[in-house]
Amino acid sequence: MEKVQSKTLTEQALNQLEQLLERGEWQIGEKIPPEPVLMETLGISRNTLREAIRSLVHAGYLETRQGIGTTVKSHSGLDRALRKRMRAGDLVEVLELRLALEREAAEKAALRRTDVQLQEMRSLLASWKEAAEQGESGSFVRQDIAFHQSVIRASGNAMFMEMYDSIIDSVHQSIYNLIDLNEVNQKDIRMHTELLSAIEAQNPLKASECVKKYLGALIDQINASEHNRKK
Repeated sequence: MEKVQSKTLTEQALNQLEQLLERGEWQIGEKIPPEPVLMETLGISRNTLREAIRSLVHAGYLETRQGIGTTVKSHSGLDRALRKRMRAGDLVEVLELRLALEREAAEKAALRRTDVQLQEMRSLLASWKEAAEQGESGSFVRQDIAFHQSVIRASGNAMFMEMYDSIIDSVHQSIYNLIDLNEVNQKDIRMHTELLSAIEAQNPLKASECVKKYLGALIDQINASEHNRKK
């Protein structure tokens, strides 16, 4: 890594940090190094570094989380563009993208998952069920996303995970738009349990079918409601 030189120091520091992010120097969700380390590495002052970091937070590369610090949110301009597009997309488009991504990831997870990953999925699914039973919508959404993220991680494909992280805000909103905890019934629980069972049994075809079943049903439901509304 080259130390920045004068011109506008903030811009040069910003460019250096962007390059590091785009090269994947730090993983999505990972904290960036402490200020003294970055100041020494880039040869800049604390104020210059903080200005560059603020710009990267505003641009969507980084995010500052209370109690955690500054973490990586995106590796590239493509991620940011995709986030923006997803925010503008309609609910069916979001679900169709989830369907394509999660089906493939579930197949790979069934073939590649480890015992540790399987245990994580079991724990998250149990927490999801508990949140549904107790009517805790915030916890329900968090646990639902965490469960599907664990499936995608188990696929062993880092690009799947990056893509999912890029659309996570839209996934979060789509679940809030759709859930009615009073109607989360045994069918919903069974479909998620079947997905976990298929991954445990290392049956990729069954895992793919499970994803198609629960996301496909949501898409059909929304399309039917829209059709009836237009009558």
